[in-house]
Amino acid sequence: MKPNVDFPKKARNSFIYFQLGLIATMVVVLFVLEFDFKTTKQKIVVDTPDEFEINEPSLYSIISEVKTVVPVKTSNHVPISVFNDVIKPVDVEVPKEIEVAPLATPDKVAFLDEQSQAIPSDNGASSVTKPAEITAFTVESLPMFPACRGISRAEQKACFDEQLAKFVSRYLVYPEEDLENGKQGVAQVEFIIDENGVVSNVVALNNKRATLEMQKAAERAIKRLPKLIPARHGDKAVRIKYTIPVGFRLN
Repeated sequence: MKPNVDFPKKARNSFIYFQLGLIATMVVVLFVLEFDFKTTKQKIVVDTPDEFEINEPSLYSIISEVKTVVPVKTSNHVPISVFNDVIKPVDVEVPKEIEVAPLATPDKVAFLDEQSQAIPSDNGASSVTKPAEITAFTVESLPMFPACRGISRAEQKACFDEQLAKFVSRYLVYPEEDLENGKQGVAQVEFIIDENGVVSNVVALNNKRATLEMQKAAERAIKRLPKLIPARHGDKAVRIKYTIPVGFRLN
């Protein structure tokens, strides 16, 4: 066998490599020992706004078409009509012959006439004047409504009664309390048609056949009568007092 003549040379090279490695290792160890390692904590900063805005999804609702209702205007004034009530409220009683009540005496209408004669006293002096008196039924021309103008005396009475009933029923209102309680009655109303045709001195007589409210209602209706053509006797307009019954009937 041939001896390895290069062994001493290889052994020397190995020793050199060993020393170099040892030196390198020591340098690394020295570096590690001498190096100042510092531990740092890194702060994580989170930028949070003062207000959070959350975008919610939009909600949509389906609304059907709404019909506009126009309010009906109502009036506070309630028209009163005796013909529009559910219960027929009023039966205005006007007799065929309206009673002509006395103005001064029980059966006569008195008025002053230029032809009145003076009644002498005991001493011969004219101290008392006696007015000429005529009965109510001898008045030449009775009071009349304008619609009754130009007709005969015989027709005037029927025309007057018809027009009077027409106007009274127009303005006569059944008292609400009596209507609710089912009360009926007949009010007796007295009034004067003066020389100018004006209806005055309207008063309901207490005949105990009507309630107080019925009497007041009858008075109000008579007071609504228009101006009439006054009664006349000769060339003078005279005043006449009338008394008529006004009935309140429930049908």
